[in-house]
Amino acid sequence: MLAGISVIFPSSLPFTVFHISPPSPCVSPLVCPQLVVDFDFTLTRVHMGGQRCHCSWGIMDNSPDMPEYYREEANRLLAKYYPIEVDPKMTEEEKIPYMVEWYQQIHDLLVKCSIRQASIEGMVSASSARLRDGSEELCQKLHRAGVPVLVLSAGMGDVLEQVLRHFKVYTDNVKVVSNFFNYNEQGIMVGFKGNLIHMFNKNEDAIHSSDYFEKLQNRTNVILMGDSLGDIKMALGVPQPSSVLKIGFLNDKIDERLPAFMDNFDIVLLDDQTMDVANSIVDLLK
Repeated sequence: MLAGISVIFPSSLPFTVFHISPPSPCVSPLVCPQLVVDFDFTLTRVHMGGQRCHCSWGIMDNSPDMPEYYREEANRLLAKYYPIEVDPKMTEEEKIPYMVEWYQQIHDLLVKCSIRQASIEGMVSASSARLRDGSEELCQKLHRAGVPVLVLSAGMGDVLEQVLRHFKVYTDNVKVVSNFFNYNEQGIMVGFKGNLIHMFNKNEDAIHSSDYFEKLQNRTNVILMGDSLGDIKMALGVPQPSSVLKIGFLNDKIDERLPAFMDNFDIVLLDDQTMDVANSIVDLLK
């Protein structure tokens, strides 16, 4: 199943910890794990057929429903701030002020666009956003087993929720934490709900006050998947974690970023557009 995939195991993997006896409140056949996953370019593909796929931001950037001034300014901000996000020589603490600056400017720009809530479904349908191969299979397995799936994203929640609906994987075991639009009575986007979520502050602390968090009290084994070093913190807030298996999707600037990924993830997948590794691990846990 894994033929053709470049897999690196930087450290000894804690497979054995997943075979502990589950606590009595847990009835899942998957030994009480939970899945914590980033959305853009982790759950979704980076490229397909030689063309780059849209992330949740790209869905809006490339939609004809968005004004041209939005695209021009969004691209200018991307060119300025994305190199900072992936710069392996900068510390997270050095990057955070720039990320907050970037997101606040994009959020202000989006408010000016008067986005209609009813237009989001069409934007997603017309986009090139695609789930990684095997994502539907993985989600079906986790849904059947009642395994909670937490999608943590610094993108736009309204857009990525529609992507999940479009591919029929937004089931009742899935919780999305992201930046959600606030709409007026006419269905026009006028701002954002809650606190700003960027790539370096998204973690399970964001759901401690929700009903969803109660479902996780006995699920202290975590499979975490992300495509940036900021994603390794997504499991922060898990109460007394027994083990966290971290899977990193290294999508670009591979030679430059590989050492840092190997230092922080248990498994590093190089330009892999599938969920084959995750599916194989879940199969082992049955």
